[in-house]
Amino acid sequence: MAFLKLFLTFFVFFALRPALAFSQNDPELETETEAIAETEAAEEKEPEALYQSFVDSMKKIRLLQNYDEFFSAQHAAEQGRQLVNNANGKFQRRFYDRNLRLQKVEYWKQGASASQSEMEKLVEYNPPNASGVYSIFEKNNAEMFEKRTFYYSDGRLKSERVNHFDQDGNLLSFDVATVAYDADLRAVNERLQKYNSNEKGIKLFSDEIQSSKYKGKVLEESAYYKNNVLRVKTVYQDYDKGDYVKTMYFDGGIIVRDFYRNNVKIDTSIKGGGVQ
Repeated sequence: MAFLKLFLTFFVFFALRPALAFSQNDPELETETEAIAETEAAEEKEPEALYQSFVDSMKKIRLLQNYDEFFSAQHAAEQGRQLVNNANGKFQRRFYDRNLRLQKVEYWKQGASASQSEMEKLVEYNPPNASGVYSIFEKNNAEMFEKRTFYYSDGRLKSERVNHFDQDGNLLSFDVATVAYDADLRAVNERLQKYNSNEKGIKLFSDEIQSSKYKGKVLEESAYYKNNVLRVKTVYQDYDKGDYVKTMYFDGGIIVRDFYRNNVKIDTSIKGGGVQ
């Protein structure tokens, strides 16, 4: 019960703080601490219950406990809804607008008090713009990166950028991914560019492109380039049957071709580099 008391104290102070600030005259919220304390005493009489519920002065359930896991739902008319759950020393706060659309999620590592708790990750969901493109933003403090991803209204990836930081918050590197589609909404060009950043400026150090070519509705050819050098090319004689030739280009002029029938490799040839 010591952990439960610690969490409940922490929970009332931190998780309910926005609601308390918003509704200082709400009798439900003003008596929250007293009601939870009374329910905690009642909970000790029923240790075998699968879930223990904690109610406020209006007899509304505000907190559920299942062994070491906790769950709470909060509501403020102008701020939408907030869901909080805690398990194994970590908790999440989910924020919804008035139409129950998810706006953001906070991932926290619980400390002895609110001020000693650390937010490890933040994920924000941004609504579509005039073109129907929406985005998701993630800031990961634990792994020191942030990422913003753009999607079309049908869920297709448009672009993404990932920034990587050092311990002091300085930008070390970033990756930029883009996808181009044809008239049939098929990905025909996928590009990933990686950059280094330092006091001398920003430098591109890796550029990868995966392209696809279709004949009608059937994939005819695909190619992979690394820093503008063709590395892999696959030509399909019959895509549905799995009949194709994959050619790999290595440094030194070595070319390796693998021949497939029914998606099974049946032969290999090697040319160049003194090997015939």
